[in-house]
Amino acid sequence: MTKRRDRPSLPRRPAPREGSGADTGPPERYRHGDIIQSEPGDEAGVQFRRVMTQSVLDRHLARDQISQREFDAGLKLYRLWRASGASPRVIASYAQRVQGARDITDRQAVLRSGVTAVLRRMGPLSGILVHVCLCDEAARDWAKARGHAPQSGVVVLRLALDALADHWRL
Repeated sequence: MTKRRDRPSLPRRPAPREGSGADTGPPERYRHGDIIQSEPGDEAGVQFRRVMTQSVLDRHLARDQISQREFDAGLKLYRLWRASGASPRVIASYAQRVQGARDITDRQAVLRSGVTAVLRRMGPLSGILVHVCLCDEAARDWAKARGHAPQSGVVVLRLALDALADHWRL
Protein backbone atom coordinates (compact mmCIF):
# COMPACT_ATOMS: atom_id res chain seq x y z
CA MET A 1 0.00 0.00 0.00
CA THR A 2 1.38 3.39 -0.92
CA LYS A 3 1.20 6.44 1.23
CA ARG A 4 -1.09 9.19 0.15
CA ARG A 5 0.74 12.45 -0.38
CA ASP A 6 -0.98 15.60 0.66
CA ARG A 7 -1.16 17.95 -2.27
CA PRO A 8 -0.84 21.65 -1.63
CA SER A 9 -4.20 23.30 -1.69
CA LEU A 10 -4.96 25.65 -4.52
CA PRO A 11 -5.95 29.22 -3.77
CA ARG A 12 -9.69 29.55 -3.71
CA ARG A 13 -11.20 31.46 -6.58
CA PRO A 14 -14.38 33.39 -6.01
CA ALA A 15 -17.21 31.99 -8.03
CA PRO A 16 -18.24 34.33 -10.82
CA ARG A 17 -21.54 36.05 -10.30
CA GLU A 18 -24.40 34.94 -12.47
CA GLY A 19 -24.47 36.94 -15.68
CA SER A 20 -21.32 38.89 -14.83
CA GLY A 21 -19.26 37.23 -17.55
CA ALA A 22 -16.23 37.12 -15.24
CA ASP A 23 -13.81 34.37 -16.11
CA THR A 24 -11.26 33.60 -13.43
CA GLY A 25 -9.52 30.93 -15.51
CA PRO A 26 -8.96 27.24 -14.91
CA PRO A 27 -7.71 25.98 -11.54
CA GLU A 28 -4.64 24.44 -13.24
CA ARG A 29 -3.32 27.97 -13.79
CA TYR A 30 -2.72 28.33 -10.05
CA ARG A 31 -0.54 25.22 -9.76
CA HIS A 32 2.44 26.74 -11.52
CA GLY A 33 3.50 29.15 -8.79
CA ASP A 34 3.02 32.22 -10.95
CA ILE A 35 2.33 35.57 -9.39
CA ILE A 36 -1.21 36.50 -10.27
CA GLN A 37 -2.48 40.00 -9.61
CA SER A 38 -6.14 40.91 -9.38
CA GLU A 39 -7.31 44.09 -11.04
CA PRO A 40 -10.69 45.76 -10.97
CA GLY A 41 -12.74 45.41 -14.12
CA ASP A 42 -15.02 47.84 -15.92
CA GLU A 43 -18.08 46.66 -14.05
CA ALA A 44 -18.47 46.99 -10.32
CA GLY A 45 -17.46 43.86 -8.43
CA VAL A 46 -15.74 42.18 -11.39
CA GLN A 47 -12.09 41.29 -10.87
CA PHE A 48 -9.70 40.32 -13.65
CA ARG A 49 -6.51 38.38 -13.05
CA ARG A 50 -3.21 39.09 -14.73
CA VAL A 51 -0.20 36.75 -14.70
CA MET A 52 2.82 38.86 -13.81
CA THR A 53 5.55 36.23 -14.29
CA GLN A 54 5.58 35.04 -17.89
CA SER A 55 9.33 34.86 -18.47
CA VAL A 56 12.38 34.01 -16.40
CA LEU A 57 13.32 37.69 -16.22
CA ASP A 58 9.86 38.45 -14.80
CA ARG A 59 10.37 35.81 -12.11
CA HIS A 60 13.81 37.15 -11.17
CA LEU A 61 12.35 40.66 -10.89
CA ALA A 62 9.37 39.47 -8.83
CA ARG A 63 11.74 37.72 -6.40
CA ASP A 64 13.87 40.90 -6.12
CA GLN A 65 16.89 39.04 -7.49
CA ILE A 66 17.48 41.70 -10.16
CA SER A 67 16.75 45.43 -10.20
CA GLN A 68 14.36 47.23 -12.52
CA ARG A 69 17.32 48.65 -14.46
CA GLU A 70 18.73 45.16 -15.02
CA PHE A 71 15.29 43.89 -16.04
CA ASP A 72 14.93 46.71 -18.58
CA ALA A 73 18.34 45.87 -20.10
CA GLY A 74 17.44 42.19 -20.45
CA LEU A 75 14.05 43.02 -21.92
CA LYS A 76 15.62 45.40 -24.44
CA LEU A 77 18.01 42.66 -25.57
CA TYR A 78 15.11 40.23 -25.94
CA ARG A 79 13.06 42.72 -27.96
CA LEU A 80 15.97 43.45 -30.32
CA TRP A 81 16.59 39.74 -30.82
CA ARG A 82 12.91 39.05 -31.41
CA ALA A 83 12.58 41.95 -33.90
CA SER A 84 15.66 40.73 -35.77
CA GLY A 85 13.86 37.52 -36.68
CA ALA A 86 16.57 35.37 -35.13
CA SER A 87 14.11 33.40 -33.01
CA PRO A 88 13.12 30.01 -34.38
CA ARG A 89 9.99 29.98 -36.50
CA VAL A 90 6.97 28.23 -35.05
CA ILE A 91 5.18 27.77 -38.36
CA ALA A 92 6.97 26.48 -41.43
CA SER A 93 6.87 28.41 -44.67
CA TYR A 94 5.07 26.85 -47.62
CA ALA A 95 7.17 28.79 -50.11
CA GLN A 96 9.51 26.87 -52.33
CA ARG A 97 12.87 26.26 -50.68
CA VAL A 98 15.92 27.88 -52.21
CA GLN A 99 19.15 26.58 -50.77
CA GLY A 100 21.00 29.15 -48.68
CA ALA A 101 18.47 31.94 -49.17
CA ARG A 102 16.21 33.24 -46.44
CA ASP A 103 13.81 36.12 -46.61
CA ILE A 104 15.21 38.74 -44.27
CA THR A 105 14.52 42.44 -44.42
CA ASP A 106 17.15 45.16 -44.21
CA ARG A 107 15.84 46.18 -40.80
CA GLN A 108 16.19 42.62 -39.51
CA ALA A 109 19.74 42.42 -40.83
CA VAL A 110 20.69 45.65 -39.04
CA LEU A 111 19.05 44.50 -35.81
CA ARG A 112 20.72 41.09 -36.00
CA SER A 113 24.15 42.66 -36.47
CA GLY A 114 23.37 44.96 -33.53
CA VAL A 115 22.50 42.03 -31.27
CA THR A 116 25.65 40.22 -32.37
CA ALA A 117 27.77 43.31 -31.67
CA VAL A 118 26.28 43.73 -28.19
CA LEU A 119 26.85 40.08 -27.33
CA ARG A 120 30.46 40.30 -28.56
CA ARG A 121 30.98 43.38 -26.42
CA MET A 122 29.73 41.50 -23.33
CA GLY A 123 32.47 38.90 -23.83
CA PRO A 124 32.22 35.87 -21.55
CA LEU A 125 29.06 37.23 -19.92
CA SER A 126 27.17 36.83 -23.18
CA GLY A 127 26.58 33.14 -22.47
CA ILE A 128 24.28 33.77 -19.54
CA LEU A 129 22.54 36.61 -21.40
CA VAL A 130 21.68 34.28 -24.27
CA HIS A 131 20.64 31.53 -21.86
CA VAL A 132 18.37 33.69 -19.67
CA CYS A 133 17.16 36.57 -21.85
CA LEU A 134 16.90 34.89 -25.24
CA CYS A 135 16.29 31.21 -24.48
CA ASP A 136 14.16 31.91 -21.36
CA GLU A 137 16.05 29.44 -19.17
CA ALA A 138 16.87 29.87 -15.50
CA ALA A 139 20.21 31.30 -14.36
CA ARG A 140 20.43 28.39 -11.93
CA ASP A 141 20.39 25.91 -14.83
CA TRP A 142 23.13 27.85 -16.61
CA ALA A 143 25.38 27.61 -13.55
CA LYS A 144 24.66 23.92 -12.98
CA ALA A 145 25.42 23.09 -16.63
CA ARG A 146 28.86 24.64 -16.25
CA GLY A 147 29.65 22.87 -12.97
CA HIS A 148 29.28 25.95 -10.76
CA ALA A 149 27.21 26.36 -7.63
CA PRO A 150 23.55 26.90 -8.61
CA GLN A 151 23.36 30.07 -6.48
CA SER A 152 26.13 31.69 -8.52
CA GLY A 153 23.88 31.88 -11.60
CA VAL A 154 21.91 34.86 -10.29
CA VAL A 155 25.10 36.70 -9.29
CA VAL A 156 26.60 36.26 -12.77
CA LEU A 157 23.24 37.27 -14.31
CA ARG A 158 23.26 40.49 -12.29
CA LEU A 159 26.80 41.28 -13.44
CA ALA A 160 25.89 40.60 -17.08
CA LEU A 161 22.70 42.67 -16.95
CA ASP A 162 24.53 45.53 -15.21
CA ALA A 163 27.17 45.53 -17.95
CA LEU A 164 24.39 45.49 -20.56
CA ALA A 165 22.59 48.40 -18.87
CA ASP A 166 25.86 50.35 -18.71
CA HIS A 167 26.42 49.70 -22.41
CA TRP A 168 22.98 51.10 -23.27
CA ARG A 169 23.23 53.85 -20.61
CA LEU A 170 19.98 52.87 -18.92
